[in-house]
Amino acid sequence: MSKLPHPAALLLLALLSCDKGDAGADSAPIAWRPDLACPGDVGCENNDGALRAGFAKQSITPICYESWIDVDENAEYNKNTDTFLDCGCDRLCAEDEGYPGADEGEGDGEFKAMWMGGFSESHPAMGSHDELWARVVLLDQGSTRVAVVSLDLVGFFNEDVVKVRALVDEADIGVDHVLITATHQHEGPDTMGLWGPSFGKTGYQEDYVAYVRAQTVKAIADAVGALAEVGSVKVGSALVADAHPRGQANFSRDSRDPVIFPDDVNIAAFYDTSGAVMGSMVNWGNHPEALSDENFQMTSDFVHYIRETVEGGSSWSNGEGVEGIGGTCVFIQGSVGGLMTPLGVRVQTPDGGEFSASTFEKAEALGVQIGEIALGALTSAEALSSPKLQIAQSIFFFPVDNFGFQAAFNLGVFDRQLYNYDPDEDIDDDNTPEVLTEVNVLTLGELQLLTVPGELFPEIAIGGYDGSMVGADEYSLIDAENPNPPDLTLAPSAPYLRDQMAGKYRWIVGLGNDELGYIIPEYDFITHPDAPYVSEAEGDHYEETNSLGPRTQPILTEQATRLLEWSR
Repeated sequence: MSKLPHPAALLLLALLSCDKGDAGADSAPIAWRPDLACPGDVGCENNDGALRAGFAKQSITPICYESWIDVDENAEYNKNTDTFLDCGCDRLCAEDEGYPGADEGEGDGEFKAMWMGGFSESHPAMGSHDELWARVVLLDQGSTRVAVVSLDLVGFFNEDVVKVRALVDEADIGVDHVLITATHQHEGPDTMGLWGPSFGKTGYQEDYVAYVRAQTVKAIADAVGALAEVGSVKVGSALVADAHPRGQANFSRDSRDPVIFPDDVNIAAFYDTSGAVMGSMVNWGNHPEALSDENFQMTSDFVHYIRETVEGGSSWSNGEGVEGIGGTCVFIQGSVGGLMTPLGVRVQTPDGGEFSASTFEKAEALGVQIGEIALGALTSAEALSSPKLQIAQSIFFFPVDNFGFQAAFNLGVFDRQLYNYDPDEDIDDDNTPEVLTEVNVLTLGELQLLTVPGELFPEIAIGGYDGSMVGADEYSLIDAENPNPPDLTLAPSAPYLRDQMAGKYRWIVGLGNDELGYIIPEYDFITHPDAPYVSEAEGDHYEETNSLGPRTQPILTEQATRLLEWSR
């Protein structure tokens, strides 16, 4: 496995290699600069002139996989008790209407499963409920061109992001940088490897991920072809807690103390010079897992209904709907750690409906109302004044302290490179593997987006340790019956990440250009005393088992702070 020097080591080497004879009393250290900065870098020297935008989408719904029957109805596939339908890629058997004849994989005795990512192993798809998408908004100003991509996936590793960028370069469509976020839906293909046929067996399928990469590039190219001058960009925000009498309790649950919610639904709508809607971006933080592990139909969960509502509007049998704005809606995931979830939430609707069970009806009830909140935010939205487009990127390393993850890397469960350690030696404090990742800051006038390479606990971005972000009378900051509550006297004080962002509108982009698990505040990172990273510590410390380790948050905060300061 490759070894790369730390960025700091590269800087030190550059300093040491300077001609000391030229170093006088007035010499200053070399100023830090991002790994990419537009405008300013070669090829993206300026952001002069009019802003242009283009929206596009391409399906990434799997094409080739086989279905199965859960004979024992235990919600997991067992080859000894369940039946897979050996009908090939198209899932059409000889007795089915429209059967075109045998296709790839049909009758070969091998189960061509599409393992679903998000809940547990041995959870193959039976079919699809709605399309999974690669959705793109392309921003162009002067010689600076940036693609923002949202994929309906549980996660998309940085190495796959880099491969997409390489394919975009090969396509020669003039895109300077690509940002990719995953919606983190839990009812689609396992694109990370954690949820394969059994524990320790990867569910990552390169042929499918290659298809995702190709479709993403196609969507970006389509967005380039759709570029048109922007007449205005309207940006708005609405508090979720104000949208229903039950506040956040109608939409989300924080499964871990302290209870702190991302406090708003954000929207940015783009209009052309005639006033017609080109498309929109909606930003909110919650796990798209309303269907839970009982579902075997691939879906983008409530995200599907958010986008449908923003584009096409809503209607209720006994309540007033909201008119949509048209265009293509791109959902941008927010802070989902902590853990933000619709599981266990009782969703009430304007027409008197109430949904608690894990059903598509619940996902729809949730998504439609969040879409309505976003549309409502547009009624008081602000038009950005002559916005200027900027993008900056910082590449760095995270240590992999979680020895469960270390094993997953080495076993090939994660199809990903490790750096800066000797694989032939025992892993210890002096020989810890690292992963390469990044943060990005995208600025468009008063709108700024900070990408985070995983599932950020909201309090890292917004604080809320004083109880101001509980968001519902049904919830309390700390559960009185928690046997191991967090010690809030150790919690960090402001400024938090969002405090350090510029502009009036500040969006956290979760799972941005990577998915490295939960990013947990260092003060509350507690592992099981006897089985760290395997079992969770008392008091709801599940997230530690699916994180890189306790050093992740401070490193992220340092890297993000530096990039934000540079981007001001």
